[in-house]
Amino acid sequence: MAKYSIHAGHNAFVPGAQGYIKEEVVDRMIKDATIKYLRADGQTVYDDTDDVGKTQNENLSAIVRNVNAHTDLTLAVSIHLNAGGGTGIEVYQYDSKTDAVATRVLNHICAITGLRSRGIKKNTSLYVLRNTKPQAILVECGFVDTKTDAEIVSAKTDVIGKAIAEGILNKTIIAENAPNQSAKSAPAKQDATSSKKSPLLQNKSTGSAVKKLQQDLIKAGYSIGKAGVDGIFGTATERAVRALQSDYKIAVDGIVGPDTRAALTKAVTRKAKSAASSGTAVVAYPGVLLRRGSQGKDVERVQRALSLAVDGIFGLKTEEAVKAYQKRHGLTVDGIVGMKTWNTLF
Repeated sequence: MAKYSIHAGHNAFVPGAQGYIKEEVVDRMIKDATIKYLRADGQTVYDDTDDVGKTQNENLSAIVRNVNAHTDLTLAVSIHLNAGGGTGIEVYQYDSKTDAVATRVLNHICAITGLRSRGIKKNTSLYVLRNTKPQAILVECGFVDTKTDAEIVSAKTDVIGKAIAEGILNKTIIAENAPNQSAKSAPAKQDATSSKKSPLLQNKSTGSAVKKLQQDLIKAGYSIGKAGVDGIFGTATERAVRALQSDYKIAVDGIVGPDTRAALTKAVTRKAKSAASSGTAVVAYPGVLLRRGSQGKDVERVQRALSLAVDGIFGLKTEEAVKAYQKRHGLTVDGIVGMKTWNTLF
């Protein structure tokens, strides 16, 4: 059997294209499905998605570093979604060595979605294609800002993942051999059923379990502070846990036990589903504009999301942070949190 590296582009800190759906949410669903079906066929697959890089350079460098850490890879696959008002599927490659696999992947996705083929395209400037040691392709799975593409792709993430896997292997994969989730996403499902066997996590806890907690908090839309996923349960992580507990109406103690794990699993699922279908937030937009002078829990949520000191008062620093966020994400820069800014934040 062969070895493959699969990853989804962007992350919560470095969001991808935004439209009817969010790239960094939907591309991970397709990535998970691709991995699931490749592993169902007995292949060795590495998930090299980066969830912690806070800038584009950090994100891309981490992905390349992850891919290049493996030996004897047959192929690396980067999964993305497109933007710009077009329609269809396209596959980028560094050179003609990947013509056959790129063509198969492209044709399989087009056949299963009904979207038109935009062709395979050579591009030597794309960072991942240029810097990964194994042969690599980058798959653009439709346009996030074209309604038809967005509806089809968000509804067919599993079969698109299967189409990519079958295109890679040049064979049909028997679906019943596939597990319910890829290995990287499986712990979130297991948390709800086996959390009683999991250790309590609280302030000063460290290790891989804390990293997983932090990754899931980010996926669910909660800020864990500037340190990011570091495996250390500090003040920012505790603040995020308490916010989750408050939102899901369970005991607010900052300690992660069975109830909190179950709530986090629900939050991650809700975030993925709502963002894929409509771009709405886990915590619904409050229905009023938040601006200088606003106060209360909704302001606290905004401040947490922007890694600010949380006092619930929308002052100058909060306004400046909102404007900076709006500028980074191509929103109207007015320092006011309306529905569009809220849904992008969360």
